Amino acid sequence: MMAISAIMLLSMIALEFVFNSNVNYKVALNEKERLQAYYLALSELNLMKVELKLDKQIKSTVASMPMLQNLPIDLSQPICSQMPISTGLIRGFFVGGEMPLMKGASTAPEAEKKPAAAKPDTGTTATEFEAENAQKFLSFDGDFDGSCADESAKMNLNVWATLDPAQQLLAGNNPYDMYKIALSNFFKQDRFKKLFEGVTPDKMDESVRNIADWVDKNDVINDLGGITRGSEQSLYKEDDRPKPKNGKFLSLDEVHLVEGVDDTWFVPLEDSFTVYGDAKVNVCVADDDVIWALVMTYASQNTAIPPINPKNIELKKKVIDTMKLSCMGAQPQVGKIASDVDAALGLGTAAQTTNPQATGAAQATGGFASYITTEPRYYSLKLTGQVGDTMVNIKTVIDVKDSDPKKWRMLYYKVF
Repeated sequence: MMAISAIMLLSMIALEFVFNSNVNYKVALNEKERLQAYYLALSELNLMKVELKLDKQIKSTVASMPMLQNLPIDLSQPICSQMPISTGLIRGFFVGGEMPLMKGASTAPEAEKKPAAAKPDTGTTATEFEAENAQKFLSFDGDFDGSCADESAKMNLNVWATLDPAQQLLAGNNPYDMYKIALSNFFKQDRFKKLFEGVTPDKMDESVRNIADWVDKNDVINDLGGITRGSEQSLYKEDDRPKPKNGKFLSLDEVHLVEGVDDTWFVPLEDSFTVYGDAKVNVCVADDDVIWALVMTYASQNTAIPPINPKNIELKKKVIDTMKLSCMGAQPQVGKIASDVDAALGLGTAAQTTNPQATGAAQATGGFASYITTEPRYYSLKLTGQVGDTMVNIKTVIDVKDSDPKKWRMLYYKVF
C-alpha cells in the first residue's frame, strides 16, 4: 500500500511538472512569436517610409520636367496606398512570377487574353537570380503587411481650436460655424442613415457642437450665430467624468469622451476624421462623402450658387468628377480646382461681375479654395506582423514635411 501511494504521489508530481513545463513552453513560444511579429511590423514601417520617400522624389522629378506638366496623369494617390509592399507582393512578383494588380486596375476578359509566349532559357525579367534572392529574403518565419492614408484627406476635428466662435462677418456664418455645418452635412448624408437610426438631426447638431466646444478656447456652449448659453461642463455632470479640455484632441480615442458621441456611429466613420494638420482637405484623395459635405457647406454660404439638394446624385457625381479631373497633372493647383468646382455648380464669372457681393461669406473667406489643399504632409500607417497565429499591429502617424526621412517626426505610435 505504501508503494502504491508513493507511485501515485510521484506520478502526480511528474504530471504537474510536465504540465507546468508545457505551459511555460507555450508562453515562451508565444512571446517569441510576438516579438518576431513586432519586428516584422517594424520592417513594414521602414518599407512604407521608403515608398513615401520614393513618392516625394517622383512627384518632384515630374514637376521639374515641363514636358510632363500637362500630361493627364494622377500622382495624388501615394505609392504606399496603391501598392503597399508586403510579403505577399514580393512572393507574387518574384517567386510566383505574377505581380498583384494595383487598386482600380482590372484584367482583360479571358477571351481577349493572348497566350503567353514561351520564356527563353535566359530571360531578363524577374530572373532566376532575382527569384532566388527574393526567396532568401523571405526565408524568415511570418509575414508583414500594411496600409497608409493621407491624413489631409480627412475632416480635422481640431479645426475649432484656432477659430473664434464670436467672430463677426458682414454676411453669412463665420469659419467656426461653417466647419460645424460641414461636419453636420457629412453626418446627415443618406449613406449614413442607418448608422444614425433613432438619432434626430438636432441631436446630430448637438454632438457636432459638443465636439467643437471640447477643443475651442472658451468654456461656454456655442450655438450657431455666436449665441452662447451656459457652461460646457454642465453637460458632464458625473464627478468622475472628464470635462472639456478647451484644447486639441491628442488622438481620435479622446473624441469618445465627448457628450453625444456614440460608438455605434462614430467608430464606423472614424477613418473619415483626423486630429492632425489644418482645416484644409486634400480633395484629390478624399472620399466622395467628405468632398460633398465641403461642397454643400461652401454652396450654402455663396448666394450666387443655386440652392443644392443634398440628394442630387447627378450633381454630386458631376462636381466630384470635375474635381478629380482637375487633380490630374504633376502639381494640381488649388485655384484651378476651385474655379472648376464653381463652374460645375453653375457659378460663372458673369454672375460675379454683375453682383460682386453675391458670394457673401464664401467670397470673404477665399471661396472654395479656402477649404482645400493638394499638399500631403501627415500619413497614418497601419502595420501588421504575423508569425503563426500571433499577430501584432502598429498604428502610427508621421509628419513627412522634411525631405530627409531621418527627420520625419512620429506624432502617434500604438502597438496592439
